[in-house]
Parts: sequence; structure tokens; C-alpha cells
Amino acid sequence: MRIRLSFLFFLFFFSCVSKKETNNSYNYENDYWTNNLDEIELVMSYVISLDDYKKMLKLDDIEKVKFLDEYWKALDPTPDTSDNELLDELNGRVLESKNLFSGFDGGLFSDRAKIYIIYGAPNNEYKTYLDNYELITWNYKTGYEFNFISDSFGRYKLQN
Repeated sequence: MRIRLSFLFFLFFFSCVSKKETNNSYNYENDYWTNNLDEIELVMSYVISLDDYKKMLKLDDIEKVKFLDEYWKALDPTPDTSDNELLDELNGRVLESKNLFSGFDGGLFSDRAKIYIIYGAPNNEYKTYLDNYELITWNYKTGYEFNFISDSFGRYKLQN
């Protein structure tokens, strides 16, 4: 029995130690906030249409990079300049949301990061309490309002 447990422990330990890290870093034509394709895909799921996102998911990694570069090139408001102001705005929002919502809130996976990336910084932010849970309300000049309520783990979930 001891030998079997030792053997199983060895297999488990060996499988964990020998795991290779995958490198999803590619050469992009555009400057993104990261070279990690998985992270870029996550953020793109927030900002591109569902049809475009489904198309992107069917592509291999090299084709995804080309797709993303062409996508942002087509949206460039001033194509005759070297900067893509729209992509620069996205990059800024992503970096800021990574800074603001890391830790317990889940980083880029959090509801607040998703809203921040899509709509930018709120024009007004209010904090109140509802049944001993913190409620944060973000208001935008466009009329949008988003309510986030904290759970028992310190994460904020979108309530609207």
C-alpha cells in the first residue's frame, strides 16, 4: 500500500514539475498592452461584435494576430498617421483596469474591469451599503448607470 501511494505521489509530483509553459507571445503589427494572445482575446470578447469574436475564435493563433491587426487598422480614425488613437484608448483602459481591479476583484475577468474597458472611467462614482454589502454605482454622461455589489469574498458583481 505504501509503495502504491509513493508511486502515485511521484507521478503527481512529476506531472506538475514537468509541465511546460506555453508561450502565447507573437509579433503584432499594432502595439497592444501585452503580447499575450490569451489576454488580448479576453479583452476583445468585451469590445468586438459577437460575430467577429466567433470568427476570431475559429482561427489559429497566427491568423488571429493578422485578424486583430487588420481589425484595428480598419477602425483607425486617422490611418495616415502612425498612431491608432482608438487602439491607444483601449490600451490605456486595459492597463488602468488591470491596475485598479487586480487582486480579489479578479483583474480583467471582473465585471468592473469589463465595464471600465468598454465605457471608460465613470464620470461619477457613489458608494453606499445595502444589507451590509458595499454597493458602488458608476454614472456616465451618456446616461448609463452600473451598480456593483460586493460579495463575501470582496469581489464586485454587476447588478443591472
